[in-house]
Amino acid sequence: MRHALPHLAHLLTVAICLLFAYGVAWLLVVCHRKGVLPGLLMSVLLCGAVVAASWHGIAGLPHDLLVIEAGYIVLATFIVGAMVGGLYDKLVLPSQ
Repeated sequence: MRHALPHLAHLLTVAICLLFAYGVAWLLVVCHRKGVLPGLLMSVLLCGAVVAASWHGIAGLPHDLLVIEAGYIVLATFIVGAMVGGLYDKLVLPSQ
C-alpha cells in the first residue's frame, strides 16, 4: 500500500486539471462566449477565484516554492483556457 501513494497523487493531479477544464467550459457556456480569448479570460477568472478561496493555505508556503507553484499555475491556466475556448464548438457534433 505504501507504493500506491505516489500514483494516487498523480491521479489526483489529473482529476483536478479535468475539473478545472470543466469549470472553464461551464463558465463559457453560462456566459454564452466562445473562442480562445474568452477561454483565457474565464480561465483566469476561475483561477483567481480558486486562489482567493485558498489564500489562507497558500500564504504559508515558503517564497521559493510559492514562485514555482505560481509559475505552474499560470502556465496551466493559460493552456487550459486556450484549449477549452478554442475547441468550444469543435468537440460537439451539430444537431441534425
